[in-house]
Amino acid sequence: MPHGEGDLDGLVGAALASGAPIDVTSQPALWGGRMRGTEATLTCIGNSAFEDANDENHATDVVQAHLIETLSCIGREYWDIYYLRIRRAVEEYQLSGALQALELAKQEGHIRHIGLCCDGPSLAVLGAWQFHDAFETLLVPRNHYDTEAYDTLSPLAKERRVGVVTSKPLNWGYGLPFVDLAAQWRLQNLTEGLYGPSLGQAVVGEFAQQHPVMVGVRTVEEVQLAVEAPNVARPEGLAALLEPYVNAFESEEEWASLLTSDQPALRAAAQRRQRDQF
Repeated sequence: MPHGEGDLDGLVGAALASGAPIDVTSQPALWGGRMRGTEATLTCIGNSAFEDANDENHATDVVQAHLIETLSCIGREYWDIYYLRIRRAVEEYQLSGALQALELAKQEGHIRHIGLCCDGPSLAVLGAWQFHDAFETLLVPRNHYDTEAYDTLSPLAKERRVGVVTSKPLNWGYGLPFVDLAAQWRLQNLTEGLYGPSLGQAVVGEFAQQHPVMVGVRTVEEVQLAVEAPNVARPEGLAALLEPYVNAFESEEEWASLLTSDQPALRAAAQRRQRDQF
């Protein structure tokens, strides 16, 4: 995230100027407050509170509460796309209650499109989706390290004529953009010069040939790089260029070294991975 008010204003301004849909899930009050009165297309990923609902009515209530809270934050009457987040297998009454809340909100004009967000095992999402047909778009992770969720869910999206948006193109796990392992910078240049596509742009651009891609950004520069990505010339042999990063990502020695990194984000990623090993 930007460090100051000026940085944030610049980032929001660049995002608005891009004309791209903007997801404000992480901090709707911070982002939405700066977008009041604009015509920007805004999306939001729901929270997971409905997973703990005791009955169908409870699930409906918690989803409605999140809708009211987030719409109040952005100062609007509606979300362009509101995604139901699925992290694990849920009970049918929990899912039915959540969908009831979303359908009612859509009828009342508070949601224009209902989406489904894969934020856990793909089979859990598939189990929730195969008996319900309320979704108009699918948000699913897809990157060069792991395509399992996309490979599992995209055929059903195609069958049901549901739009697909892919996410986390540079995040291979533990919240860590892949190039941080070797380059310590998210968007490393492929050439020695100041011009030419970055490796990050090449990755995003390749996926963008098939579906819209949701990209996390922290600076004005990253907004510009992301917007340009689908139109830049992509290098030959991208898989070969990514191989060193795959090797680094799978290296126990590399992860061990990150535990003492002077960069907090890298240390945190290594610590999350270490916890998963035990």
